[in-house]
Amino acid sequence: MADFTDNLKPAEPRGSETLAKERAQSALPVQELAKHLLSRDGFLERQERVLEELQKERLFSKETQQNLSRPERYHLGLARAKLLRRMSDKLKWDPEDYRMAEYLVDDVSPYHLHPTMFATTIREQASEEQKAYWMPKIEKWEIIGAYAQTELGHGSNVKGLELQAKYDPKSKEFVLHSPTLTASKWWNGSLGRTATHAIVVAQLLLPQSLPPKNDEAQAMELTYISYGPHPFIVQVRDMKTHLPLPGIVVGDIGPKYGYAPMDNAYMLFEHFRIPHSAFLNRHPKVDPITSAYTKPKNAAVVYGSLTFVRANIVMHARLILARAVTVAVRYTCIRRQFHDRDTGATGPEVGVLDYPTVQIRILPLVATAFALHYSGQAMGKLYERTRKSVDSGDFSALADLH
Repeated sequence: MADFTDNLKPAEPRGSETLAKERAQSALPVQELAKHLLSRDGFLERQERVLEELQKERLFSKETQQNLSRPERYHLGLARAKLLRRMSDKLKWDPEDYRMAEYLVDDVSPYHLHPTMFATTIREQASEEQKAYWMPKIEKWEIIGAYAQTELGHGSNVKGLELQAKYDPKSKEFVLHSPTLTASKWWNGSLGRTATHAIVVAQLLLPQSLPPKNDEAQAMELTYISYGPHPFIVQVRDMKTHLPLPGIVVGDIGPKYGYAPMDNAYMLFEHFRIPHSAFLNRHPKVDPITSAYTKPKNAAVVYGSLTFVRANIVMHARLILARAVTVAVRYTCIRRQFHDRDTGATGPEVGVLDYPTVQIRILPLVATAFALHYSGQAMGKLYERTRKSVDSGDFSALADLH
């Protein structure tokens, strides 16, 4: 219902006038700076083109999403992600266009780990035979993948992971088992409700030697030794019912701050058997007959997926921080509090940004956005150079990358 407030205007000076005045006092060439920072890979052109398409879709509006419950946010995230996928197919977006759309939608997709860490791990850690089998399914989204490394008891200390992958030479299978509560996979995105498969990182346990072939010896318990954490590709849910497979307990960890649409997971295994082919063996090898282990030329190569994602996190963080400090700077320019004691009450009140106590909080964040931009670019370039070197058999740059 219309009322008198429809015709009210802000007090003078208007915010738009204040911002125009502030900008006029700067000699910074804004367009040149934008091209310097964001012209890489056609970012600005791509942003304008993709944004025009996204603005046509009501589903991406955020006008009422803060009133939704977390389950509703999850289902909204699914709907938005599916719409993005349909738009990508219809508009023939390339991967960079799709990533731009995800950035502009600015609401994490429950499928996010599938094209990022899951697909990247298969590309980098799987053998050619494994890639030939899995990549078509991944690219067609016939399966949905996640990445399960972090556990309740261990995160950064990957060597301390407790989930076990024992090799059974008789059946030629690995047996995944969570021996403790802290061995629970924890906080793994896209896994709580969405994924059908996951990259599961577990301690590789191999028998010290094969037992003799007589029946009495077969009953003897094998002695196992650990070769450290290694990645496996594991189906975790039934492809028809979407229920967890027998021997797997998996679910959503529940509400948390931020990323409301993301289904971060817990997952435990009870003597769950997977085939020998589930072991990603581009670099390390396990002989299916003798159980002999062939180590990779550099052990750090198995963590390449995380390094890729960390470089992307830095690049994404610089955009998010830049957006936030832009809002903060503009607001503190137009927000006014108290008159200047030297001029008295005759003129407008002082803009909040002119107070040193505000500047020391806001301006370092502006500088940080620039620092993240250049750091992220450097990390991305280092990652690309290192991956090319690794592909050619040169592992010398891995230490710098990590």
